[in-house]
Amino acid sequence: MAQCIVIADEITGASSVGAQLEKNRCTVCSLMSARGLKNPQTSGFDCLVYSTNSRYLTQEKSYQIVFSAARLLKSPEVKLYAKRIDPAMRGNTCAETQALLDALGDESRVAIVVPAFPAIKRTNVGGYILVDGKPLQKSLVGQDDTPATTGRVADLFTEIFHYKAEAVHLRQYAKGPEALAEHIRTLADNGARAIVMDCTSQEDINLIADAVMLSGLEIIAVDPGPFTATLARKVMRSQMQKSISSKAKILGLIGGHNPLIAAQVEQLRLEENPLIITVHNLELLKEDQTRMAEINRVVDEIVTHCDGYTETFAVSDNIGANSQLNHALEEMIHQTNRSEHEALDIISAAYGQIAQKVLERKPEFQAVYSTGAEYTTAVCRELKALGLHIMGQVLPLTSYGELIGGDKAGLKYVTSASSATDTNTVTDAIQYLKRKLEI
Repeated sequence: MAQCIVIADEITGASSVGAQLEKNRCTVCSLMSARGLKNPQTSGFDCLVYSTNSRYLTQEKSYQIVFSAARLLKSPEVKLYAKRIDPAMRGNTCAETQALLDALGDESRVAIVVPAFPAIKRTNVGGYILVDGKPLQKSLVGQDDTPATTGRVADLFTEIFHYKAEAVHLRQYAKGPEALAEHIRTLADNGARAIVMDCTSQEDINLIADAVMLSGLEIIAVDPGPFTATLARKVMRSQMQKSISSKAKILGLIGGHNPLIAAQVEQLRLEENPLIITVHNLELLKEDQTRMAEINRVVDEIVTHCDGYTETFAVSDNIGANSQLNHALEEMIHQTNRSEHEALDIISAAYGQIAQKVLERKPEFQAVYSTGAEYTTAVCRELKALGLHIMGQVLPLTSYGELIGGDKAGLKYVTSASSATDTNTVTDAIQYLKRKLEI
């Protein structure tokens, strides 16, 4: 029996969720016929996504179809139930959410509604769905289930949903997952059966998923897919996997000076809240003793402060640097009678040493991200790796693989070209590694 059950109102949305679940290394079956719900051929999949084809039916008919399907699929083996909704709120969102709750029969079960899909610029802020920063009503027309009379999806549940509904806004997230979990528990204890969550990024989705798990509530996930996929990744792990994964960390190395890379780091800072340790590249070009002192300082800071973070980055102080710092670097290169290429070799080698020393002292780091060919080469050289076993593409010019041979054979690795032009490159790479590490 599947451990994750998703009910969608049409096949393309069902397939979209299935593809997101498959990224978690789940086996996924997408069904469009009720005949397959209890068929032995579908029983061996981790996730079952069923399309009811009910988007354009009446609310009453949609309710009955979802209720019947959920009753057939209900099982003690299922770890996560989800209702896939349209990013534009088309269809009978409230009726089908209520049907799934009713079919499962647990009066304390709560629908956690996360009507956001950050990857396609759909967010929920203050209860309002925004498309690329604009209100949904100004971006799309002809929705069958528009977000209530006020335009707020939170009000949609207040006005149409038959049970009590509450909204949770971004200000609640600043206190962390434990405080958010307590807030969600309080709302549920006070009778809420649907809680509509603000969401602006994948980091918000991760936070909500962690809070839901900490809350201990029986829930159903209601969203366009990203929240379901994130929660499935967390709840479907075995206890042993969970113990291992909870300790896994990602080490990032960014040593270039491209202004675009600076934008990527700023996006990372906003989305992921990593630990960022600044590396003073000018110190790396001085005499050996000064260079080693700077390398050891960075390593010590990472080792000392990384325990509270999933991602830690060693980042050059001259990414997007001002003219004064760039001039100082040029002067140092001239004074030491080096070419720019020689200086880059020295700097990148130092980042390789930083990686080697951190990985030696903190085995929790199970993956590395680096930008630029020189930095990837330096890390491989310091770890005595033969190269990378390329296993996938994260984005154009950004590849995923594992180290071949050396001291850290099998270490997961994402490498980006310094010419990668997407401001989300680093953030997407980290999210990719999190899925591979099951963080």
